[in-house]
Parts: sequence; C-alpha cells; structure tokens
Amino acid sequence: MSDLQQSLLEYGLYAGHSIALGEDELNSYGFSARENTVLLVGNRGSSYWPVFSQSAEYCDGKADPLDRWSKRVAEAICIEHQQYRPLYPSDGPPYLPFQRWAMAAESIEPSPLGLLIHPSYGLWFSFRFALLFNREDDPVGVKNEAADAPPCRSCPTRPCLNSCPVNAFTSEGYDYLSCAQYLKSNPTAECHELGCQARNACPAATGYRYDAEQHRFHLQAFLSAH
Repeated sequence: MSDLQQSLLEYGLYAGHSIALGEDELNSYGFSARENTVLLVGNRGSSYWPVFSQSAEYCDGKADPLDRWSKRVAEAICIEHQQYRPLYPSDGPPYLPFQRWAMAAESIEPSPLGLLIHPSYGLWFSFRFALLFNREDDPVGVKNEAADAPPCRSCPTRPCLNSCPVNAFTSEGYDYLSCAQYLKSNPTAECHELGCQARNACPAATGYRYDAEQHRFHLQAFLSAH
C-alpha cells in the first residue's frame, strides 16, 4: 500500500485510478503543464462514515458538513503529501467534470437511475475530491483496462426502475420534485429510514449499501435543498 493510500485510509477514503489530462483540458482549467494528472478520491460504501460522523463538521449544525469535512481532509492530505493539489466537485460554477473523469479512469458508467455505477461497489460509492499532480509522481497507476464491465449491462430486469413509490425515475430522467414532495408528505415512508427504494433495489454490490444513519443524513440533505 502506498503512503498516500495509507493516509487516505485513516479517513475511510480510497484513491482509484489516475487519468492523464490532455493539453486542451490543462488550458481549459488553468492547470500548468506539470499538473497533468488527476487522481479521484472517494468512499466505498460507508467506509468514511465512522470518521465523518464523529467530526466537528458533522456536529456543528452548519451547512454543507460533508463538503466542509472533505475539504479539510483534502487539505490535510496535501500538506502531508506536498506533490498534490486538491480539487473539489462542489466548487463552481463552472464545475470540474468529476463524472467524466470517473468514467475515463475506471469501468464506470451511468445506471438507469442516472447515478454512476461501479463494477465492484455498485451505486454505493462517491468521489469526495481529486488530487492534481505531475504524472511522474503517480503512486497508483492509470486506467485499468482489464476492469469488469459495469453490472447494468448484464441486468435484464432492472428492478431499480420499478421500485420507486412515485415512479420518479423514467426514461426522461429523474423527477426530483415528485420525489421530494412524496418524502415531505409521507414522513413515515420507508425511504426515510432505509434510503431510496429504487437505489436499494439494485442487486449489485449490496454489501456496500450505506448504513441507516448515513441514508438519513443524505435524505435530509436532499430535502433541505428541495
């Protein structure tokens, strides 16, 4: 395990595969020629939850606790490993293309729900920040060409599309307003305690489903925004 991976593991986070940025991207984002590689950092299931749920950001009652915690962690990592510069998906507009980077770095693609799905972690992962650095210092490696295919390709029934109580997921996209209205009107709905029923219906990587407390945290954040 690399020194970077060991540092991230203390926060319940992991680094995936890195991707090299082309000259057009470097110019577009204002990165220097030596800042030519991005390494995405995130969680697998509830891996970060024990650390985050005990943090000052989680307990202080202020807005955006997870984003604030992620930034504090990223800054601490970059102080410890000075060859990196942190990048965040929440900074913008304009926003950096974290989803496109994820699909370029690993065998990840959009699921029928619109969420990205991973061959090993299913719908139960996210990227908290990225590390920008010179490719010559890459501690992890580049895209894994031999990765398994995303699980949706071999899922004939797609139960995720038939499990939402208000049919918020259709071929036209996600009707988040209907979802939010249902949740606010039905405070005892299963979604409040166990999370999105459509997401839970996915048969992939069920061992990585979020803990109940984490489900409630994300649901409350969603309702506060809508």
